[in-house]
Amino acid sequence: MNTKITVPLLLSLLVANNALAGAYMFPELGGVNVSTAGAGAQALAEGAETAFANSAAMTKITQPTLAFNIQGMVSDIAYNDTGSDGIFAGGESSTQAGTAMPAGAMYYVTPINDSWSAGIALVSAGGSVIDYGADFSGALLLQDAQLVTVQLNPSVAYKVNEQLSLGIGLVAEYGQLEQNFAGTDKFKTQATGSDLNIGYTLSGLYEFNDDHRLGFSYRSEIEHGMDGNLTIANQGLDSSVGIIMPATASLSGYHNVTDKTALLWSLGWTQFSSVATTDIELDSRIVEIQRQWDDTVTACVGGYYQLNDKWRLEGGISYESSPQDDPRMQYPDVPTGELWKYAIGATYDLNQNWRMNFYYEYLDVGTPSIEFQLANSTLRGDYSANIHFFGLMTNYRF
Repeated sequence: MNTKITVPLLLSLLVANNALAGAYMFPELGGVNVSTAGAGAQALAEGAETAFANSAAMTKITQPTLAFNIQGMVSDIAYNDTGSDGIFAGGESSTQAGTAMPAGAMYYVTPINDSWSAGIALVSAGGSVIDYGADFSGALLLQDAQLVTVQLNPSVAYKVNEQLSLGIGLVAEYGQLEQNFAGTDKFKTQATGSDLNIGYTLSGLYEFNDDHRLGFSYRSEIEHGMDGNLTIANQGLDSSVGIIMPATASLSGYHNVTDKTALLWSLGWTQFSSVATTDIELDSRIVEIQRQWDDTVTACVGGYYQLNDKWRLEGGISYESSPQDDPRMQYPDVPTGELWKYAIGATYDLNQNWRMNFYYEYLDVGTPSIEFQLANSTLRGDYSANIHFFGLMTNYRF
């Protein structure tokens, strides 16, 4: 098919897809210790969600356990234009780009014998959803976008001795990308793609005694070639976008301070620097886009208070550094900045079989600025962004 592709249209596709390559990794989508803002996730080992958080800790699950996580995510993203010009002029001065979406996860863990345990998790490890609408100043670049990933994560754990357990897992991740933008002359344009690829997890758990333990988990990088189509005014082109879900590593601690209180903490690292370039193939044309993302580090602290034999109160706070602070390197689909997370929750033990964890987390992305340049024009504005996570994790012990 012979379709004329103008330079601004080609670049707008590349920019929008490239930005999604650095999309946020949201551990909240896996339902892992959301009530403490992620603190202690790799060391807790209380339910079947351990299969995702730290497979080595499955050796502490003494009977077959099934868990479900039901969750809602609501984003509040406001864009205020501060003087866009050229092809970006004429849009709304203020745009709301937030969205709402449901999420869910399932986990199962079972002991095999005194030394071995096995588990499986079906979760999402990250993604991006944003919707500006057609009157956004940067509609040429993006009107709305959605990147969704789903992981199937089987794993096994081996208890080396009374203190040390080790775990290993396989990750099969499916990713799907869909973006809509105006293109040139306001022709409605859509880009879609999907891919399935494999990664792995490595983990460990060390128990000093019944009151103190450390957990570690490493999740490998997974690289996707999102093969799909670019549709312009009902005409299609083959396209492929390289998207990397970066490697992550987490170290957590769990410490009983008294018979009613516990201290939890976590330190984390995400290898966003692996997204140095993104290869885009469009109708047999290959373009390499340079990126300048940095690795991010995370620090979390939280606590538990056992109110009575049924109820436990929980809370935590987390900080994550920004992968990109330069306004000239920001993109409309994922406004990036430092992340602060504030979380509360409660766990209710219904009986010996049923346990329910209720949680809420507020994620503050701050006020990043954008000064993106294309074709002698500048998209110039400020963001105010936050995300709300709320949900219910239910564990059933057979």
